[in-house]
Amino acid sequence: MGYLRFLLTHPRFLSFGFGLNVFVALGQTFYVSLYNGEIRAAFSLSHGELAALYGSATIVGSVLLLVTGRLLDRVDLRWFTAVTTILVAIGCWLFSVTTTVTGLFVAIFAVRFAAQGLWGTCAQVSMARYFDEDRGKAAGVAGTGYALGYAIFPLIGAWLLTSFGWRDAWSLSGWFVLLIILPLIMVQLWGHGTRHRAYEAKLISLSGDTAKNPVQQWTLSDVLSDARFWLLQPSMVVVPCVVFSIQFHQLFLVETKGWNLTAFAGSYSLYAAVSLFATLTCGSLIDRYKSHRLIRFCVLPLVPALVALAVFDSPLIIPVVMALTGMTFGLSLVVYVTIWAELYGTKHMGAIRSFNIFFNVTIASGVMVLTGWLIDQGTTIAMMAIGGVVFVAISLICLEIAGRLPNRRLQGAP
Repeated sequence: MGYLRFLLTHPRFLSFGFGLNVFVALGQTFYVSLYNGEIRAAFSLSHGELAALYGSATIVGSVLLLVTGRLLDRVDLRWFTAVTTILVAIGCWLFSVTTTVTGLFVAIFAVRFAAQGLWGTCAQVSMARYFDEDRGKAAGVAGTGYALGYAIFPLIGAWLLTSFGWRDAWSLSGWFVLLIILPLIMVQLWGHGTRHRAYEAKLISLSGDTAKNPVQQWTLSDVLSDARFWLLQPSMVVVPCVVFSIQFHQLFLVETKGWNLTAFAGSYSLYAAVSLFATLTCGSLIDRYKSHRLIRFCVLPLVPALVALAVFDSPLIIPVVMALTGMTFGLSLVVYVTIWAELYGTKHMGAIRSFNIFFNVTIASGVMVLTGWLIDQGTTIAMMAIGGVVFVAISLICLEIAGRLPNRRLQGAP
């Protein structure tokens, strides 16, 4: 009932965050990698070479996000999102026409940077910035868009691939972005100027009043000097490193385990359903208990998922792995957005969130490149999965250390 009342109060703006997170799928690893087989054949690339190309393009996009993400703190959200949407369309069209490896690099960069990077940042920052008491619910509602994207985009991608081929699939996607998504976003953000002026007035009224506003409005430079920020990073990095590496190399995983590709792709529906449940549940819990108390639970489901991949080859573990990674992803969708607003305020959240995305994407891309190289070297899935478990253990140790640091500058720190 709390979610229903919240939705009825803010239907249009919540649909903006939800919708962007649905369409972010166009730049997500799980969707782009559906075309890996055709792309490798068209450009004569190995698993490791394509992973290196993909990871490099993603890292370049994350570096550029450091600059462009800061604009969210200064530029009208409507203009920012409109330009981003046009860039997504251009990226899709580049995919459809490129005939060189260099062109493929640019296409991957454009789609990853604009769709996965800028669209995702717009959704996350706007939900955390313009909601206060219901920040967890706002992030939860928007986060369910990811679940829907995971549920429908693999099916859409498979249909486009078999019906039109990979190039026409991306061309049609570009037209859909320009003719459908862009007008929809403009409708959803109608009247946003009034909302933003109210937000700015609230910041002014709370400035200097520590009784009403115990969280400082930290700048990015302040955040980078805080030990807690860096101790939180391993727990945030391990989720995309593990989840997206599995998804990017899903064809290799299916071939090695002897699984049916259709069955594996169909299991994304379970991934989406569990992610949806975890996201909505976590949104309510955050409004009650705060993000820093829940962050540990984001990474824990990865341990049994990785152990299952290391030990078993039966297709019966597919739903187990999908459910556990879906739970981790669903929890992280909310916690990894709201925790920055709780710890460091919302005024400079565009810059803070952009840096965090840059850091996470750079490390995760490097891990995807590493796993591609390990595959080419003949490394087993079991060995890579054990490495993932060690990574999770390190992240939990860092969280424990962060929780024991003295609280000197900020109320509400973990």
